[in-house]
Amino acid sequence: MRSSQHLTRVALLVAMLILTACVPKATIPIPAREYGQINSSGNHHLLIILRGIGGSIDDFEKHGLIDEVRARKLPFDVIIPDAHFGYYKSETLEERLKRDIIDPAKARGYRQVWLAGFSMGGMGSLFYLRKYAEDIDGVLLVSPFMGWGSIHKEIQKAGGIGVWGPEQSKLDDWQRTIWSWVHDYTRHSAEYPPIYLGFGDNDSLTGKGPQLLSEAFAPSHVFTLPGDHDYPTFKAIWTEHLNRLEEQLRALP
Repeated sequence: MRSSQHLTRVALLVAMLILTACVPKATIPIPAREYGQINSSGNHHLLIILRGIGGSIDDFEKHGLIDEVRARKLPFDVIIPDAHFGYYKSETLEERLKRDIIDPAKARGYRQVWLAGFSMGGMGSLFYLRKYAEDIDGVLLVSPFMGWGSIHKEIQKAGGIGVWGPEQSKLDDWQRTIWSWVHDYTRHSAEYPPIYLGFGDNDSLTGKGPQLLSEAFAPSHVFTLPGDHDYPTFKAIWTEHLNRLEEQLRALP
């Protein structure tokens, strides 16, 4: 079993290296797929879904994740920006999301904006929150990719994210930048919108990242499900996120 898991992880890492070797250009404005009026009574909330490094923005419809939103008649329209790796490499993800997606959405009258991030998109959601927390009302993380094993070991060795701190001279490393923000979040979580985290208990790609990240959140905001870093697991986690979100909305006056 362990050998099989290792081979799966190696295959995923090789695929990511191939993908990052052929990085698409970050265009302006960022392209997006819209799913409006999912609730026919009219929606006042917007759910923005950020994709992982592989696949495409069509995968969420293809694998039934949009149908899960429709089935619950949640009061959200959905936008899926084509936030591919090119926006991360050019360090323009946050600016393009704000200028091309979120600011126009607020101008159109959306009262709440939520982010949902899958794998790399989970990390992207946190990068956006780090810079523009006032724009966001909630975040759903699905198996977020939070860097490589070396940074995870460093945080573990320090005793966890609550006590770990990066060297100031190394903050130009994107991994330390985002983990430094997570460290700060543990001390100032009340200043941010709620963050909910779900991940597979046998994820071959993200390693200890989600588990270490979970230390920053209230236990009621974190769950794990059986599965690896794949769409069947993503869909199960997404379904659980939506079930919990539905309960929260139902409890509102």
